[in-house]
Amino acid sequence: MALKKVSHSHTSAETPEALFRDIKNKKSQGLISHQADILRKYCQPETLNLPDVALQLPTGSGKTGVGLLIAEWRRCRFNEKVVYLCPTVQLVNQVVEQSSTIFGIKANAFTGQQTEYAPTIKAEYTNAETIAVTTYSSLFNTNPFFKNADIIILDDAHSAENYIAKYWSLSIERNNPEHSTLFKVLVAVMREIVLDPNYSRLMSNSSPDLGDLQWVQKIPTPSMYERLEEITTILDTHINDIKDLKYSWSVIKDHLFSCHIYSSYNFILIRPILPPTRTHQPFSTPKQRIYMSATLGEGGELERLAGTEKIVRLPVPDGWDQQGIGRRFFFFPERSLNEEAALKVAIDMIKETPRTLVLVPDDPTAKKLATQISTTTSYKIFNAREIENSKQTFISESKAVAIVANRYDGIDLGGDECRLLIIKGMQKVTNLQEKFLVTRMPANILFNNRVLTRIVQAIGRCTRADNDYSAVVVIGEELNNYLLDKHKRKFLHPEIQAEIEYGIEQSKDVQPSGFIENLQIFLTHKEDWNEAEKDIIDLRDKLEQSQLPGIEKLQASVAHEVRYQNALWSGNFEKAVEECRSVLSSLSGDDVKGYRAFWCYLAGSAAWIAAQRGTDSMEGVARDFFKRAASTTEGVSWLYQLSKLSMQEDQENQADKLRLTSVIEGLESQLSLYGNFNDKKFEVEVKVILENLQRVKDTQQDSKAFENGHEKLGRLLGYQAANSNGDADPDPWWIAYDDFCIVFEDHSTDNHGNPLGANKVRQAASHPNWIKKNIPLLRKESEIIPVVVTPCKSITSGAENHTQDVCYWNQQKFQAWAEKAINVVRELKRSFPGEANLEWRKRAMQAYQDNRLDPASLAKNLRDHKLANLPISG
Repeated sequence: MALKKVSHSHTSAETPEALFRDIKNKKSQGLISHQADILRKYCQPETLNLPDVALQLPTGSGKTGVGLLIAEWRRCRFNEKVVYLCPTVQLVNQVVEQSSTIFGIKANAFTGQQTEYAPTIKAEYTNAETIAVTTYSSLFNTNPFFKNADIIILDDAHSAENYIAKYWSLSIERNNPEHSTLFKVLVAVMREIVLDPNYSRLMSNSSPDLGDLQWVQKIPTPSMYERLEEITTILDTHINDIKDLKYSWSVIKDHLFSCHIYSSYNFILIRPILPPTRTHQPFSTPKQRIYMSATLGEGGELERLAGTEKIVRLPVPDGWDQQGIGRRFFFFPERSLNEEAALKVAIDMIKETPRTLVLVPDDPTAKKLATQISTTTSYKIFNAREIENSKQTFISESKAVAIVANRYDGIDLGGDECRLLIIKGMQKVTNLQEKFLVTRMPANILFNNRVLTRIVQAIGRCTRADNDYSAVVVIGEELNNYLLDKHKRKFLHPEIQAEIEYGIEQSKDVQPSGFIENLQIFLTHKEDWNEAEKDIIDLRDKLEQSQLPGIEKLQASVAHEVRYQNALWSGNFEKAVEECRSVLSSLSGDDVKGYRAFWCYLAGSAAWIAAQRGTDSMEGVARDFFKRAASTTEGVSWLYQLSKLSMQEDQENQADKLRLTSVIEGLESQLSLYGNFNDKKFEVEVKVILENLQRVKDTQQDSKAFENGHEKLGRLLGYQAANSNGDADPDPWWIAYDDFCIVFEDHSTDNHGNPLGANKVRQAASHPNWIKKNIPLLRKESEIIPVVVTPCKSITSGAENHTQDVCYWNQQKFQAWAEKAINVVRELKRSFPGEANLEWRKRAMQAYQDNRLDPASLAKNLRDHKLANLPISG
């Protein structure tokens, strides 16, 4: 057999630019100026050997080419093994294809099971002969093939958080047959930890309502630690047979004390706050990690998702702070049409172009939309799974719609592949930890940049090059609210701001046919569009991008946050507390108040565990931090509950705070459902409530209508309100927190002259016992106040013996109170900025107290008007 010529991959090219010129079998005509600029910045001596460096280039500006050139240059120049990471298999294949056909660089795709990797490509990587391109999951697992890379390039780094954190996470699903038993057993363990209403949610087998699906809770670390051994045993026993959980469990099992448990109706998530990536050798030992993204984020966002103390960012090339890539024409049908008509316009737009990409926040929305599109068009429907491995089938169709849930990045459809993008809804959070921090703490300032990033990534799915263009149709109240708010738009890139502003103006007072006509003009992209292009550029040149609030503080704290996580993971609790103090020293001011409260809680938790492990001095430290956590914020019931470990405040006052904060959180959830894009939904609900409360004739139909309005009123105000249909059962009841209930007997009638009879009074007096027996949301020692709502101003002699502690609310006064209460809510709605805003919660709490809508005021007012005080008639 003839001897083979030995090839030498070493290059004399001193820079990636020089290497690019040496590659002769490439289709690329040359580097664009900004690509060359960032390559030169990367090759500076002070950058070249940094352990963590980030490159930011706008979508469609040749980011992949820059990454591949750096990878190939380092491989050839320094004989280094290079791994290039992508979020999905489809992107792996896309990068490998571009590498070969456009840049003339050989790269091998590593997808599927490790056992299926071809021996040839394994040998080529091991010998540093070619670049290895693979998914994040291929590196972040318990037995990766890529154990000793020299260089790791993380493409689309902004979307890496869930891929990386998954390695240290257990996500247990209620509806997964393999998980369901474990889910139930863990819920049983939580029986004495979580509040009764939350436990009832977790145990419920009935169809969840919207409130159930929105709910998320965190198990306080002190409570979790008390049951650490039991929880470990349960997980050990059950996960042994669950393949998709056992590898992550093997990673966190001995560090469960440093993790947190979040629960929702459908999921239980167990994970550390930040991924301790330095404990994962394949990620921690390479010479350099290079993070690439169109949107790297600010305020330590990248460091948190990568579990890295410091990542040096190379500056964006000149000009890109003002100019963008491609052109988008935004349509806002709901500016002129109701939600149903707007959706119909969006579906009619689908018929104007061969292929459409639709992005939605969740699977139920995707399924519903797929049904609506398939019943009104002849277009073939694709889901994310069908286009993730390869988009070829989709782009070969002439009538196709891809509907992708909970994925606003990683799917690139440039040029004629797709000219129409529909975004329905808004993906604010992607996991339970994010959801808890945003909606319950509230520490949403941490995710403001992440939300912006997701929006930017979403709208760029179909504009992948400078001459690319796509229409973007915005559907759904929440996303409309966000993009139409100039105070939120100002944080976006000027080009995107201009495109949105132009689209908003073009969507004003437009009929359905007008939207279709404007789409046709844009898709034709000829002379009629040229004037619009000038208008957008003129707008852009007048705009600037503002910096998000609190960015410097979040950036200053992130290195200490990472050190805290590493110390906690290794069991050095005193060090963890010390790093928490450093974090807190950076988080001063009202703009980061919610996040500061959370870090007070984390400091208290680390100190609490240290105390349980024998460092007695840490118990006082833990109590102080828990007290600080609760006092830092108002309107966070979860922290008030936790502070029972420390606060010396009198129990009655603390109970009042807990009840009021739970009501305000309920009010917040209600207002979030109605949205602030317009007032129509809210006013429709108000109309139903007020009309029903006026239905006071002596008919069963009118009585039911009154009860319905009464129940809806309680829910609108933020109370947990419900009703029962049994003959002797209570009428509506309103619950605040888990220990306060007002239970009503509605006697709605227009006969004001008759006295109230014994039967009604007897029923009302029995209602507390019914509540105790039938409503598991409430604790046994709960305060339950029975009330009769009636126009009667006297009672019969037979009723006198049954009045006991029953309270009296005159029907007309109740109706007047309801109108006043609705006006308070309407006023609060006008200033409602969205979920988990501490300043708004504070104002809402004060408004409820001022207008006597809070549980404490209601209880006092009702007890001042006992049924026994009415005169006896007859």
